[in-house]
Amino acid sequence: MADFLITVTGRAAHAGIEPERGANAALAAAQLLIVCQQMNGRWGDVTVDVGMIRAGSRINIVCPEAELHVEVRSSTGSGIQRARQVFEAAAAHLTVPGTTATVRETESCPAMEDTPAARAVFAHAREAGAELGLDLGAAATGGVGDANTIAGAGVPTLDGLGPVGGSDHSPQEWLDVTTVPSRVALLAALITALGSATTADPDTRSTQIRVI
Repeated sequence: MADFLITVTGRAAHAGIEPERGANAALAAAQLLIVCQQMNGRWGDVTVDVGMIRAGSRINIVCPEAELHVEVRSSTGSGIQRARQVFEAAAAHLTVPGTTATVRETESCPAMEDTPAARAVFAHAREAGAELGLDLGAAATGGVGDANTIAGAGVPTLDGLGPVGGSDHSPQEWLDVTTVPSRVALLAALITALGSATTADPDTRSTQIRVI
């Protein structure tokens, strides 16, 4: 995940007396908004969301400044860079005369990439789950959490072992509390299995594994 701030600068003018002297930053920002939204679907692993827009100060002034707050999510670091390149190219070629734009990355979190080492941890989880009567599957989502930071450091990481739930970040968000005991048992079994596997193989004793 990476957050970007795109700042558009125009030129203020009285909207009634001499609007032709102004350069509308809001209009340029609206065009950039379309560019951002059209990036969705361009690459299978990249999503772009303009979550906040700010522009202008009074309705009788040609808008002199606007901001787009954009979030990009990707399953790879290269996807974030591709999105950034599109932002910068669009900002350098605004079609509203008298306006300019800058692009700044304000926050980022490394991608939790799918790796053979992570797949090996998942195989242990499936085996432990099967012994408990749980049929586990793997899924990729656009979520971001502490697991990303750990995975970004090169440590094999498995995320999403908590209780069953859904509708995240909405008024309908829910949690099935009856799944808590089985998930705690799964976590304990997985820790035991990973510990046993590491002890049995001298080459993996120094390997760090994180289960989130």
